[in-house]
Amino acid sequence: MSKENKPILTEDTISLILDDNVEVECDILAIFPVKQQFYVALKPQTPIEGYEESEYFLYRYESDGENVSVTDIESDEEWEIAEDKFEELLDEEQFNEMEP
Repeated sequence: MSKENKPILTEDTISLILDDNVEVECDILAIFPVKQQFYVALKPQTPIEGYEESEYFLYRYESDGENVSVTDIESDEEWEIAEDKFEELLDEEQFNEMEP
């Protein structure tokens, strides 16, 4: 992915332009904070060659209410922190779905 993608945000989707200039429509799975930074988890709507079907993307996320920006997570440490938080959210959601 490029350093900064200019996404097109609709209600529940973002269109990203990948490094090879392929446009990918992604569902927004979650927008969540970790400390002072927001992150977004995205899942491509159609399979992408070289990626598992269940794979998701994580990006830094910023919005001023009108403009949205997603940028790559640069360090492995930051990636792990964001991924741990997202997986925690998934676990909570699955637990909540099981409650009567």
